[in-house]
Amino acid sequence: MKRMINLVGEIILLCFFASGCAHNVAFQKPDAYKYETTIPLKAGFYMDKTLKEKIYSGRAFSSGIENRWDVPIGDTIHTYAVSYLKNGFVDFSEIEDMSIKQNCDVVIKVDDINYYMEDQAAHCDVSFVIENISGKQVFNKKYHADGPSGYVNVILAGPFAQKSAIRQSTQVVLENILKDFMNDVRTNFVGWK
Repeated sequence: MKRMINLVGEIILLCFFASGCAHNVAFQKPDAYKYETTIPLKAGFYMDKTLKEKIYSGRAFSSGIENRWDVPIGDTIHTYAVSYLKNGFVDFSEIEDMSIKQNCDVVIKVDDINYYMEDQAAHCDVSFVIENISGKQVFNKKYHADGPSGYVNVILAGPFAQKSAIRQSTQVVLENILKDFMNDVRTNFVGWK
């Protein structure tokens, strides 16, 4: 009898989790970031298709555990990176195929992404690798940022505030990571050609 009750409980719990809604958290394209001066390099930007398609899925008790929130983090990082990099260099282009030689001094690659939501705050690591035209790695660094928590807003408004909390926290995280990255490039670029 006890086994039957446990089985029924597990089935109810499974149905509870399966019956929730999946919500895609879409992001608007940010405006291109403006810099006072450009870095005197022709930069190419490459992001692997697998990383571009990376999605984070999570649930939160505060917005209803039955709801799943899908964040297209790979596509979002790609969009934000292009917006933050394209005005930072004398010339900037996206590279779709690394086997085709580009007219670039350096190629910037997003090498790895680790993103998650915890306590209604975004947490993210993004690893960048920069290679010069001959393929030599000249820069490699992982950046980490934690976004602000939207916990209070989500508690007060429930699932209606969840998308906004994810967007706002993620936006802060990506802006901080990309500004730190560009500051490091500006400081270290001499001799990369």
